[in-house]
Order: sequence, then structure tokens, then C-alpha cells
Amino acid sequence: MTNPIGKRELNKARKRAEIVDIATRSFFEHGYAATSMSAIAEELGGSKATLWAHFASKQDLFAAVIDLQVDSFSQDIDEVLTSQTYSVPALRRACARFLECLLRENAIRLFRLVVSEGGRFPEIKEMFYSRGPVKLRKCVIEFFATRVSEARATELSRLMIAMITGFRSDILLRPSSPSMAEREAFVDSLVEMITRGIPDQPTPS
Repeated sequence: MTNPIGKRELNKARKRAEIVDIATRSFFEHGYAATSMSAIAEELGGSKATLWAHFASKQDLFAAVIDLQVDSFSQDIDEVLTSQTYSVPALRRACARFLECLLRENAIRLFRLVVSEGGRFPEIKEMFYSRGPVKLRKCVIEFFATRVSEARATELSRLMIAMITGFRSDILLRPSSPSMAEREAFVDSLVEMITRGIPDQPTPS
């Protein structure tokens, strides 16, 4: 039987969530370099000791912000990938959902932050990559591996992720967003390209 969460633990969790929420807004609005623990503590309205009790450094706090965004992203991706056996409809749903998640405001803001400041602060690039893309790639490989060898699944996952992230980058550079019809046409083309190299029947073990 699971013990109920005590009031103290609940309050601690709420305070931590409040800190991460404040930090998310600060990082997205001001960038990594311009965000300070002192400013976050001031907005929090308590003593600096409260902030430091939850996070030992700005780097730890940024990791929590990444984890929050990745968890939200992962829930949507897991719904269409985790424990799913390969099929063309499942592949199409996964590609469409992946693109949809990448185009959400917070996903775009986090991506831009990491790209713009990752050169000066390689630790945030490493945190983002290990907590986000690495986990996603593992899920995609496992999905393809239900039909093809792991080596082929790795190649297909690399192709799928590169094409979708590349399309996202193209969208972000445009003066106007593509229509839903164009996005759907891209997904259809990607699915067609991927399925050309996948047999109709699973690869024998």
C-alpha cells in the first residue's frame, strides 16, 4: 500500500513547481546568461535559502526546466510510440504528433535558447540533448525494431528525426507559417519515403 504524501512533502513539491515555473519564464524571456538565481529568488518572494534548498545551482534549475518540457513532450510521443508495433498508420500518427509537438511555443523557445547559447554554455546543450533527443531516438528505434533489425531501425529513426526537425527549422525561418495542408503533405511524403525501405512482414529474429 502506498503511503499518502504528507503535507510537508506536498508543500515542498508545490514550492519546487513554483520555482521551476518562474525559472521557465525567466530563461525563455531573458536567456540563460541573463537569468540569475538572485532574480528568481526575488520573484519567488522568499529568502534565497528557499531557492537554494531546492536547487544548488542555475545549471540544476535549468535541468529541471528541460525535464518539465521534455516530460510534456514525452507524454504525447509515448501515446503514439511506446508499446506500439510498427504499421503505416502508426508511423503517420507518430510523425504528425512529433511535428506538432516541435511546433509548440515552449518547444520552439527552448530550442532557440539552446541553439543561441549552447556555444557559450555547452553544458546546457549537453543537458538538453541527453534529456530530450536521446530519449526520443530510443523510443523511435524501439518502434521500428518491431518490424526491422535494430541496425535498420537506427537508420530509419535517424532519417525520420532529421527530416522532421529539418522541416521545423525551415518553418521557423519562414516569414509565414505553412498551412495545415502543407504540413500534412510533408508527413505523407516522409511516411512514403520511410516505408519504401521497410518489408511488408517483420524481419525474422
